[in-house]
Amino acid sequence: MAANWTAFVAGNVLTAAQLNGVVDNFADIAIFNETQSSGTQGGGYTASAYVKRTLNTTVLNNIAGCSISTSVITLGAGTYQVLAHCPAYKTTATRSRLYDTTNTATLVQSPNQLAENGSNGFTLSTISGVFTLAGSTNLELQMRGSASQGTNGLGATLSTGEDEIYSQIMIVRIA
Repeated sequence: MAANWTAFVAGNVLTAAQLNGVVDNFADIAIFNETQSSGTQGGGYTASAYVKRTLNTTVLNNIAGCSISTSVITLGAGTYQVLAHCPAYKTTATRSRLYDTTNTATLVQSPNQLAENGSNGFTLSTISGVFTLAGSTNLELQMRGSASQGTNGLGATLSTGEDEIYSQIMIVRIA
């Protein structure tokens, strides 16, 4: 079931309302994202350092022992599949990772991306993979780029009247 769910979510940003009625079918899944009001930029970025991406909304969390506080996800022992998206704007070479702050290790990393420092320099860095934790572990969704970008390096607003959705992570416990 996790593979079908991942294929569906890969191209979609989901909300709790969209998941209403199907939650019981996904007992071991957590989805967190960054939600801002319409017109709010994703935040500034300073070059050449990994930064913790904001995760301020719990869309769904049915994984026993999983929690989130100040954008830090805590997970218990197990094997997990992760799919995460991190937007970047005009940050040039960009990479994202799922970072284990408990054991200071990168668990899963995105391929390199290019968000040119020009007029249309947008990219969506995607992390996809499987990792295993031996015990309770704190995780951060992080991104780095090679060029600083003012108020919108971590995502540019669309200002459509709907909430702005920037970073998103889905974690599925598979064992």
